[in-house]
Amino acid sequence: MSDTDVQRTYTAPSPAAPSLLEQEIPLQPEVLRRAGLSFAGPVRELLAALADRGVDDWVVTGCGDSFFTGLCAEVWFARLAGRRLRAVQAMQLSRETYESLTDRSVVVAVSHSGTTARVVEAARAARSRGAFVVAVTANPASELNGLADFAIDNSVSGERSNTRTASFQAVALLMRMLAEEVGGHRNDELPAGVALVPAALETSRRAVQLLPEDVLSGEHWIFTGSGLGYAVAEYGMAKFYEAATLPAHSVELEQFIHCEIFTVREGTTVVIVCPDGRATSRAVELAQGLGRLGAITIAVTNDADLAAASTHSLDLPAELGEEDLPFLGVLPLQWLALRLALARGEDPDVVANKWVNRPLIDDSSQWGPDAYAVSSDGVPTGSDR
Repeated sequence: MSDTDVQRTYTAPSPAAPSLLEQEIPLQPEVLRRAGLSFAGPVRELLAALADRGVDDWVVTGCGDSFFTGLCAEVWFARLAGRRLRAVQAMQLSRETYESLTDRSVVVAVSHSGTTARVVEAARAARSRGAFVVAVTANPASELNGLADFAIDNSVSGERSNTRTASFQAVALLMRMLAEEVGGHRNDELPAGVALVPAALETSRRAVQLLPEDVLSGEHWIFTGSGLGYAVAEYGMAKFYEAATLPAHSVELEQFIHCEIFTVREGTTVVIVCPDGRATSRAVELAQGLGRLGAITIAVTNDADLAAASTHSLDLPAELGEEDLPFLGVLPLQWLALRLALARGEDPDVVANKWVNRPLIDDSSQWGPDAYAVSSDGVPTGSDR
């Protein structure tokens, strides 16, 4: 299926037709298939280009969903490659911590549009320190691509909804493939969990539809998880305010127990993203504690104990391996955001306040090359230029 074919599977929404988001969610199996084919060559070419650099520092930088794929990469690099990778917010890298980069650093800068000002700036900051910059974007003519030493085309998703589904899945798969290649055990097969996506699309949709109406009425939503579960929780949080215009926030599971739990009251809704794996026992303890506080807990899991400890569960496939969580865990959260948007009378294809948000993303003033120059005493001269 070509990009044009993917686009043609959409129809313009009308009062009687599904939203773009509802049409887009089922396209993810095909997007993942095509992404696997599209990225295999570039991933190997990238590693070949880095062979003589003595790389000892990997960084993924971006904003929003792009950053969340970096959180996935952080775990995958550790588990599958035994290597350290940092996921760093674009502004944190571009103005605060870029000085830690060296010519042995690889910075993967992710922006679907290629025009996100802070990601462009992060790439410029990385170049100022001699780092090798990899651009991941669907816009080959973008400024981000122009700053890169190596570019990977992410135009495989063909999505039109502002509530991103397919582009997240594609870049997440790219990060997984890169981790496996760095670890020296890539093969031509997609991760096992990807094969579960087609069936899980329908089962997760049904599970979301079966949630009682009163469960969805809350105005205080918290998403939590650990490791890959935290990355998926961050993504789910973003879909809530993009599609349903609902205030929500996410927090790492252990941090929740130490801090955010103080804000929980009866009726607070907590979504716990945690498959059977390393964090399950701790997630069960949290769900039990939240039950004593009268919170509503929705577990995205395939663990029976966590499902039993929660007030509701959105079940993941029993055979899902923990390393494949992102490809499956996002599905019920997409359907949940869609259901909430429709229940609240929101248009899931229209992100609130975009008229202010988008110019702030693309048209922000940037630090130019001079801002990253080093003074005679070795101190960067960083300032708005």
